[in-house]
Amino acid sequence: MKTLFDLREKQESEMYDTIENLYDEPLNIVKLGNQTITPCTGCWTCWLRTPGKCVMKDQMTEFYPNYVNSDTVILLIDTAQGFINHQAKAFIDRTIPHYHPYIEMIDGECHHEARYDSYPNMVFFYETDNLTNQEGQVIEDYLYRTAYQFKSKGYRIVKDGALQLLPLESRKAKNRLVPFSSMEPMEKLVIYNGSPRRTGSNSTLILKKVAEVLGDKVEIRDLKKRDQWEEWAEAFKVEKHMMLFTPLYVHAMPSHVMKFIEKLPASKGSISFFVQSGFPESSQSHYLEAYFEQLALRLGRTYLGTAIKGGVEGLQMRPAKAQQSMMEPIVKAIANLVDEGKFNETKVFQLAKPVRFEGGGKLFFKLFLKFGLLNYFFWDAHLKKNDAYEKRFDRPYLS
Repeated sequence: MKTLFDLREKQESEMYDTIENLYDEPLNIVKLGNQTITPCTGCWTCWLRTPGKCVMKDQMTEFYPNYVNSDTVILLIDTAQGFINHQAKAFIDRTIPHYHPYIEMIDGECHHEARYDSYPNMVFFYETDNLTNQEGQVIEDYLYRTAYQFKSKGYRIVKDGALQLLPLESRKAKNRLVPFSSMEPMEKLVIYNGSPRRTGSNSTLILKKVAEVLGDKVEIRDLKKRDQWEEWAEAFKVEKHMMLFTPLYVHAMPSHVMKFIEKLPASKGSISFFVQSGFPESSQSHYLEAYFEQLALRLGRTYLGTAIKGGVEGLQMRPAKAQQSMMEPIVKAIANLVDEGKFNETKVFQLAKPVRFEGGGKLFFKLFLKFGLLNYFFWDAHLKKNDAYEKRFDRPYLS
């Protein structure tokens, strides 16, 4: 079965027949473009309480079986601000239940283990008229990486006269193409907290410490307060310094953060970014870093850089002293940015280590995973606490 998910705002049905001709077989068509896909909140219910099953109650959950039981899924998506738009990002974020929380190492990086025996090919179609060449490459690299992480083969449908189906290439993210800049010391930095979690947010904990250290030199705004987005987007036109502080969700920002980014107008001033992730290695965040570089150019703002810190998941479960030890270099990096008008690049690069696991570090982490220590002391312990341990290998959407 081949399922086409139309996530576009304007759904042109003639495209369906053209793609059917490309495959020479009928398509199962699901129209989600006019339906709100509830953003993933990182609640982990699908991992720790109802293994493999999403807790959300919206139309997307009705079509999980269509995704899992297809040999190919075709995603028709829109772009915005030089990236895939929030609707497409929400769809991708919400596929997380199809994978285990358990971790395996592939080429020096952490990946979630497969829940199902096989996964559909992922085929993407989007218009490129409003994209620069570099933005087009950022999107293509990101979509390849998403398919790779999801244990699928990635393809793209392109218009070149007739439609053509092309495999996505295996490429590293072309990040750090735009050099870090500097400005004068900042009187005030507005930091947007991009965590979607309702409670237990590591980003919130870190930014609370930042506010304690920097006082009135920073203003923290929580992007979960959607009723203030219009006001903040208007303020963005005149506010001099802005940082987006976001957790990593499937190699990019959470979908609600992308929806806010879509509202931002081009304006003068500086922009900087901080990405924190659960995966220890920073290479997982390079695809988002590559986009942020291009976003700064699109918005006409001075790009002060992107700082990355991995291994942050579980921060709040650590003893107070260990928490402070982990947060200290993050807080210092932001304080340096405010006080000197620039990131200390040496310390930012140090913060991002390891980029990938190599040598002894790779061997140690593989042994750590092989003996199941992470699973036993963290994931399995929570599954048992929630009386879900016996269901941990469930495949609820398999026909």
